[in-house]
Amino acid sequence: MVGGEDGYRPYETLDNRGRPVGFNIDLMRAIAEAGDFEVRFELGEWDEMRDALATGRIDVLGMFVSPRRENTVDFARPHVIVHHRIFIPSGGTPIARIEDLEGRQVIVQRRAYSHEYLLQHHPDIELTLVDSDTEGLELLAGGEHDAALLTEHRGRYTLERQNIENLAVSGPPVLPVEYALAVKQGNDELLDRLNEGLDQVMSSGEFDRIYARWLRPFEEEEQATSRTVMVTLIIVALLAALALVWLSRRLLVYRREIHAARQQLAYLREHDTLTGLLSRHALERRIDELCRNPGSGEHSLLNINVDQFRLVNERLGHAQADKLLQRLAHRLKALLPIHAEIARLGADEFAVLLTDTDQESARESGHEMISDLASRPLSDGDDHQSVTLSIGLVTFSDGEDSIERILRRADCACVAAKEDGGNQIHAWHPEDQRLAEKYGELGWVHRIQSALNEGRMLLYWQSIVPTSEPPYRTNSIEILIRMQSEDPDEATITAAQFMPAAERYFMTAQIDRWVVSSVLGWMENNPAVVEMLERVNINLSGRSLGDARFLNFLDRRTREHARLLPKLCIEVTETALISNIEAARELLERLHRSGCRIALDDFGTGVSSMNYLRQLPVDYLKIDGSFVHGIDRDPEAFEFISEVNRLGHAMGKITVAECVESESLAQCLMRADVDYMQGYLIDYPQPLDDLESHLSSQRSTASKRS
Repeated sequence: MVGGEDGYRPYETLDNRGRPVGFNIDLMRAIAEAGDFEVRFELGEWDEMRDALATGRIDVLGMFVSPRRENTVDFARPHVIVHHRIFIPSGGTPIARIEDLEGRQVIVQRRAYSHEYLLQHHPDIELTLVDSDTEGLELLAGGEHDAALLTEHRGRYTLERQNIENLAVSGPPVLPVEYALAVKQGNDELLDRLNEGLDQVMSSGEFDRIYARWLRPFEEEEQATSRTVMVTLIIVALLAALALVWLSRRLLVYRREIHAARQQLAYLREHDTLTGLLSRHALERRIDELCRNPGSGEHSLLNINVDQFRLVNERLGHAQADKLLQRLAHRLKALLPIHAEIARLGADEFAVLLTDTDQESARESGHEMISDLASRPLSDGDDHQSVTLSIGLVTFSDGEDSIERILRRADCACVAAKEDGGNQIHAWHPEDQRLAEKYGELGWVHRIQSALNEGRMLLYWQSIVPTSEPPYRTNSIEILIRMQSEDPDEATITAAQFMPAAERYFMTAQIDRWVVSSVLGWMENNPAVVEMLERVNINLSGRSLGDARFLNFLDRRTREHARLLPKLCIEVTETALISNIEAARELLERLHRSGCRIALDDFGTGVSSMNYLRQLPVDYLKIDGSFVHGIDRDPEAFEFISEVNRLGHAMGKITVAECVESESLAQCLMRADVDYMQGYLIDYPQPLDDLESHLSSQRSTASKRS
């Protein structure tokens, strides 16, 4: 994962179709191709990218080399010398040297090399900090400042493309600095791969072609000559070692891929991919550790909901709403104490764990967040978005509470804050539980438990069929769960209505136990029906995969029904599998060896990496329905599905498209060579008791045709 600064032309930016382009983009793609590894890009604000490298959310970031930065990151071999230039208003007093900036108002980019250099060597210069070179030159053009100290390529590019005519470059190039690819300190293995790839790109001549395309149009001729000499010297110095490096890399490449995949899995288990904050799984594990370790003090948990986020989503659209959440996450990190552990729990829900913090101190932190957002809206350039927060606060002591009780109380307090009008913090009180049961998900807890106790949970099925022309023949089925309402005259309740509450309040293991027992029992009692099917798919939740007691239960039950395993397929989501793979790997691999198949559900909505997928016992990729909608109208959406399918087949996986609701979608899936599909086009979910008559009718129809 390679980071970069959005809008930092010509090094990196997003084009008008949202695709990353620029010198660093082309260079990293060439290095990745030479090194035989995959590369993805994430562009954002410079401060955000620096923080993302420090936290491990990205792996590589191009930046200038400085002694100060070498204390926090490791650099690959420098591949470019970049000069800075002094920009002044046209007709202004010429400035030839950095020393001549003393006593003047000078614009520099925040946390850039020029900023760090001037702070250290010329602290008396009056600095105005901006977030980008473009912002700096536009501010200088306004006539309120004396000069801007910016990079050569970026500054010239901006002058030309923004058509800023009232500025000029003053004096010769100044402040030469090496430019290199940076990695998190200690990541020696990745550093070696970058150096090896860079060697190959330089020796092949590809580096010169990339450089000429992006950088040479915006530099002086003497700089081009100097850079060419430097590149030539580097190539000559490295050619002698190139053959040995190449052979060594070939021997180590597989081991490195395994190691990189495991590192990525470890990070993905612990972090939310959108914001880089901790994941729900990581935060819950941390709270559980505190609950099991009595005696170290009092702690506080803040449950944070963005008020009316659904309206924000509708107003801005999902892409901009995601950016808003990223900016909110960045603001929370800046406001909260350094020891705060911040997590994203869901779409609009965050949590903050403050260890060794009493209720009053935690309340002050909550008020500070609310006040700061009121006085400083979240901004992205000219875009300012005001959001408010409802915060539930619960304080607990080590060893005296359970994680379930703590999370439930935090939820209740947050509901109370919302019911009181939002934009406030509310500390948990016993009365809050009744309020949450009335207005929130908590009311489902009693209903779910009653349905399990009273036998009102029901099994339904839906067909999975090969992609083909109709009539569609049921090949496999997915088992779906429903709840019969307390009133028998009311319609059954879908899983989408009650499973979010079951997941939140630690009830999924109970439900999954019931599903596993019921399905295996049904398969034992209906061998003729099962014989007509290739697979019977059941879903397991993420919480169940992380529950050692449930895994022991699943191990026992599948051993008791071992002969059914070749007909069974277990579906798990990407996020659930990643979060719990270490706990569940041994059992899943044992089931897989016994004939049970594994399907990755909602594929594409999580944090998929083709590299880690090679390491997991996954047979089927179920492409999420959100990617299927519109492929009959949107060529880009169709190309995306085709590419996912091609990559899945390249890894030996079978692909299944979800939510297929029209013949035109089915035809597109056939053209994309997707293997299977399911959705309302084929059939709606039906009670499991009706399956035998459906399969018999289907077999009879096929017999008549033959």
